[in-house]
Amino acid sequence: MSGKKKTRYRPEHMRMLNDRRWLDTKRVVWQRAGALCEWCKRDGYIRAGVDCHHIIPFESAKTTAEMERLCYDPNNCVLLCIPCHQRAHKELGSKKKEAVKARRNERFERWKDKIQGPGKPDDDKSADPRG
Repeated sequence: MSGKKKTRYRPEHMRMLNDRRWLDTKRVVWQRAGALCEWCKRDGYIRAGVDCHHIIPFESAKTTAEMERLCYDPNNCVLLCIPCHQRAHKELGSKKKEAVKARRNERFERWKDKIQGPGKPDDDKSADPRG
């Protein structure tokens, strides 16, 4: 048995997670969330956020450029407590209809916020790419 630690990440993933840009991204997300779990806060609870979670996993990208864009985009990250982070990964792996729909809606809302700006009214329902 070698003393080498096994990891589920490919070398380029580890390189990105050890990059200064990832530390900067985590800092922005942490400051934006006020150091609180964003899901708990949304549900009316107060719990410290400790894990920066990628909404769209950067590992799913097909190119290195796309991987970096997803990895270092603070808008693709949420600050979560440990239980919420575990739930996020459980739901991410879920093929249940509700989980798939929730992920699709979350991605759409992020897309809409980028186009319209956060908190702006949704005047044009025809812009919904979900169909």
